[in-house]
Amino acid sequence: MAQLKGPLLFTGSIGNIRSYYDRRLKRYVVSTKGGASKELINNNPTFARTRENMNEFKACGKWASQVRKSLLAIEHLHQGTYFAQIVAMGKRIQKYDEVNAKGFRSLESSKIPVLLTLLNFNKIHPFDRVLSSRYEIGLSDDKKTVTLRLPEFKSYSRLNWPKRFDYYRISLVIAQLPDFVWNEKDQNYQPTINNAERLSVSAFSDWHANNAEPEEICLTASFAEPALQQPGTTVIVALGIEVSAYPTGPNGNNFPGIGTMKIVQCFV
Repeated sequence: MAQLKGPLLFTGSIGNIRSYYDRRLKRYVVSTKGGASKELINNNPTFARTRENMNEFKACGKWASQVRKSLLAIEHLHQGTYFAQIVAMGKRIQKYDEVNAKGFRSLESSKIPVLLTLLNFNKIHPFDRVLSSRYEIGLSDDKKTVTLRLPEFKSYSRLNWPKRFDYYRISLVIAQLPDFVWNEKDQNYQPTINNAERLSVSAFSDWHANNAEPEEICLTASFAEPALQQPGTTVIVALGIEVSAYPTGPNGNNFPGIGTMKIVQCFV
């Protein structure tokens, strides 16, 4: 590694030499490009394990992207970097596959759905620290409707937020999350159901005043067709809590506030 001095300073690459500014060292650094080439990684037996990890990582990325898309309705309640955490959870689930060979293991969240409830989408305001009230979630017998109930809910004592707020609302998101399995014919990981991003439904309560009076809050969200008809799918249920100093926007419509969210229940 060399250090650039004098009038000639640049960032980028020239041949196999690259120059970059190191923020930690506070200076320009010159180094040669290293590491194995793409051709070597793809063909050399020494990198067999690397190829296995790379192939399985594709499933983790696809699965994590599907989780994110399923919860787009309340993405404004995410805070901090959470996507890498979802990818890591996908890898954790993938390791439970002891049937398929390494490099082609399935990512079957339907077999260990409880792990999805461990994901933290808001590190600054974790959901379980904000909401301290019991709630009830149920899936109808026809596998179409999810119902959320917060009986005798007292927001003044059950919603813990660091700053004062005057109004709050609850959101409910349900989605069908597919497993990802290796397709030998296509030489790729495929979801157990297609177009799963369309199988996401959300519901929002009205804005409620923050007070000590008990309220009965009930929200429902329904799929157009019964869920869990295809093996290898999971119905995920996410809750969102939003708080605001104002109940409505200028045009009288509900608008996003600040808050938190979490996957709280899974059905298989």
